[in-house]
Amino acid sequence: MKKVFLLMLFPFLTSFQCEDDFENAGFETSYKIQNNSNVDLFYIDDSNQISQIPKQSSSIIGSTLNNETIAVMPTASLLFETIKLYASENGDYVLRYQQTPVDDELWVLSEPLENVFEYTLIITDQLLD
Repeated sequence: MKKVFLLMLFPFLTSFQCEDDFENAGFETSYKIQNNSNVDLFYIDDSNQISQIPKQSSSIIGSTLNNETIAVMPTASLLFETIKLYASENGDYVLRYQQTPVDDELWVLSEPLENVFEYTLIITDQLLD
């Protein structure tokens, strides 16, 4: 009798677990800077955290979750209002690239995994000059 009762109760209990998982679930959009230049760059975020982006490499500068199966454009993410990239020269940070306000047209959208989106800002030597 106990087994029958537990079998009948099992779907009810698991349905609550699924609701909790759904609240914390989402479709991720990340934002990456691809440094294709020959200069090591530094990104300083709004909380003054410094992230180095070595030449010929990339770095994720933020991510956001969305409960819909669409990517969140950089301007809609509210993670950053501006992108400023610096180079280190004689111990000082010198501004080399600025995107104010953030321009969605300059970011490349990809979907590396199903329902995982990535916007990439590609920095070249021409953009830094």
